[in-house]
Amino acid sequence: MPGARLNKKLLLCGFFVATFSVFGWLRLLFLINSYEFRPRRHAPDATRLFSTAVPNHADWYRQHCFGNTKENFTIGKLEDLMEGWHSAQHPGCKELHRIFDDIYQVTRKSGQVVIPDTFQTKVLKWLGNNYDLLKDVKLQFVTTVFNLITHESSVFNPIRSKRPGVATGDRDVASYVDELAKETENDCDFCAYQFKTAEDTFGRIESTHSATAANTFKYDSFHALILLKTHHPTAFSEEQFMDFTSTAMKWFMKCYDTDKQYRYPHLMWDSLPKASASQVHPHAQASLSAARHYGLMEHLHLSAEHYADQHDGDNYFSHLLQIHNALGLTTFLGNASAMAYLTPKKDHEVFIMSRTSGEDFFRLIYYTIRTFIDDLKLPAFSMAMFLPRLEPFSAPTSEDIPAVARIITRGPPDNPRNDISSMELFGASNVNVDPFAVIGHIKNTIHRNKKGVQPSPHVKEDALIDQKKEEAPHVQATQEKSEVNNQNSKDSDNQVQGGAL
Repeated sequence: MPGARLNKKLLLCGFFVATFSVFGWLRLLFLINSYEFRPRRHAPDATRLFSTAVPNHADWYRQHCFGNTKENFTIGKLEDLMEGWHSAQHPGCKELHRIFDDIYQVTRKSGQVVIPDTFQTKVLKWLGNNYDLLKDVKLQFVTTVFNLITHESSVFNPIRSKRPGVATGDRDVASYVDELAKETENDCDFCAYQFKTAEDTFGRIESTHSATAANTFKYDSFHALILLKTHHPTAFSEEQFMDFTSTAMKWFMKCYDTDKQYRYPHLMWDSLPKASASQVHPHAQASLSAARHYGLMEHLHLSAEHYADQHDGDNYFSHLLQIHNALGLTTFLGNASAMAYLTPKKDHEVFIMSRTSGEDFFRLIYYTIRTFIDDLKLPAFSMAMFLPRLEPFSAPTSEDIPAVARIITRGPPDNPRNDISSMELFGASNVNVDPFAVIGHIKNTIHRNKKGVQPSPHVKEDALIDQKKEEAPHVQATQEKSEVNNQNSKDSDNQVQGGAL
């Protein structure tokens, strides 16, 4: 009958609807339960701003985290230092060691070399006839530091600095640079920049000690040269350098005013032909990009953002500074900090940071360059500076990088051998210089130039309070002991006086 067939169809439809409804509800419950019980981390609202404040002084970490050892730290001992740090019981040590483990991996390996007698004489000549170094060659230790966040990797074996073709020749470095400056001065384009260089469409920016010129062969829409008005590549003062950086900043702002989509500033400086400079006259390459900083710095920026996302908004660069400070690899000047970097691109890398590109930041760069020139006698250097995006009327935000400058030496200026090989280009950074040997030179330069005032890190106030709490029992015990001694002294005096009476 028609009615019966209709009822059957309705029942069949109802059955399918009920079945799919039950299946849907079961699936929804399963998803909800899976979501509720799956470990998850709530993303922070914003990344914390970079700060040069550190929890404690380096001496505090040496005392509490490294067994108060009196030995000098070296890159070769870094793996052993990490084991001692891991065993430290102080909460401040444990917390920063956890941060270190999140960022770095350190390995140390050994390799043996058999040197036949027929070859030993030549090897000893390379080593200055030092038999202790010959032992080091026969049993070598290679330390590798790998950054788990940025994937930077550096391989350290200081004995490689003794291989042939690396050390400087017999010529005095200062005399060599002086001769080079004299030979190139008469025909220098940059000494006559008004007539022998191009201009930007908005003209030049001139100052007492510096000026700009448009780069004739650009690698970005806004690309200029910042020129010092002195030809000698190393004979410039702090005043001249600060004027030089001021001109660069004015050029950045002029470009930004011309086209506000160009907001990401870069300043690159290669000194002397050894560092691939096209001319001996001191000059830097200034440029602005629109979308982001250039690739390598943008990689650091994105790595820092990923780190913050995985660490409840903690600032990667702040943590990087805290690690280097704990190991004694930092120095500070006002609001700027310098690190002897654990994963350097090449020898002597100093990594300078500040929240903004202010006077302290540029002065610390100057002192680092003077250290390379005056103390290390290595005037050929390469520097890359990356500044926060240009938004003149806005305070720095969590999306901004700090002002960053990375500076390396490029080897003896009179050595024709290139210091960059396929290993550095496509593998990892092969570094001959121990970072722990670098930072002391920077500190000495700052000490000399600041009239004996050694800059110290900005230790956080809560850390200072904690230190005072730790020191309080010792201070109290000392005071009590002093009071007891004073009382005993008074009692003795009274006894003597009583006996005399």
